[in-house]
Amino acid sequence: HKPSTGFKEGETMTHKGKRRLVIFLCAAAVILVAAGIIRVKLHPPRPLHEQIADYMYHSRTDPKLEYLVEKYGDEFVATEYGSIQSTRFPGLYVNLRWSEEDQTYIDNYIVYLRREDLRAILAPTVQEIYDDCKVFIAPYTPSPDFDKNTTAEELLTTFGAERNPVVSLWIYTKDDTAEKDTDMEQLTSKIQAMGYSVDVGVYYLSEENYEVVNEDDYLNYNIGAHQDFYEYFENVYIYPDSFELILSDWKEESSK
Repeated sequence: HKPSTGFKEGETMTHKGKRRLVIFLCAAAVILVAAGIIRVKLHPPRPLHEQIADYMYHSRTDPKLEYLVEKYGDEFVATEYGSIQSTRFPGLYVNLRWSEEDQTYIDNYIVYLRREDLRAILAPTVQEIYDDCKVFIAPYTPSPDFDKNTTAEELLTTFGAERNPVVSLWIYTKDDTAEKDTDMEQLTSKIQAMGYSVDVGVYYLSEENYEVVNEDDYLNYNIGAHQDFYEYFENVYIYPDSFELILSDWKEESSK
């Protein structure tokens, strides 16, 4: 005859099960606490100022990157300073501007995408006037109306902000400067006859500096703008029915 314990057999088994469960949970808790301590030691929380800086970087940079990727495709990266660079044109920083009126960013990246088409349209006219020249195409005024399907012809016949031209035509030449006024008049007449609006800059360079200018050197893209680089420089807005001198007269190099 088995002595009585005061509990039924089923009740005794349930009690043992509860003890095992408690032991298991305690062991699990110890393991989790230990893992948490190790994780904190290996990956301590970032200082608050770093978290704030990271938040500010992404809140400023991510919308610009998302805008460009959605508009043109996945060919952009954000730099550590929050600028956006093109992977298609290495070294090119994309110029973005926020438009309060349109409540979106506006850009002029499409000019780079249509650069060869624009050159094919404008370069022959330039080369009729200047014997030795390099023809560079660059964006001037951005517009919210552009997308990846905008054509070169549309860029040349559309106004940007404040009715300024959208495309810049930079002409670097080593021709004789004695004919610079006549050459500019001819260029203006020819572009007007084509019905285009263009921001034009003409740089007269020495032989040495002429060899230096490189359209794909985006970090020094407008090297000709440095006053000790050119001999003469003029800038003009050309429209189909008018033109506007940005400079009152030819600008000479600083040493003259």
